[in-house]
Amino acid sequence: MATVQVKIKTNTKRGKYLYGLLKEMAKTGRDIEFEHTPNDETIEAMKEAEQGKTTKVNSVDELFDSI
Repeated sequence: MATVQVKIKTNTKRGKYLYGLLKEMAKTGRDIEFEHTPNDETIEAMKEAEQGKTTKVNSVDELFDSI
């Protein structure tokens, strides 16, 4: 088995087509798998949340007031 990492710009016509094609191929067989890896910003946010560096609010209004 080979692992290949591909970056596809899904805001282009060719990118949308290729992404859709790969997703359909993954649905119909077991030979292609999608592995979703979060980007660096998301990983950093997850680490901060695990360390308790978060703000808890009780409502949307309270959230916007805290920003």
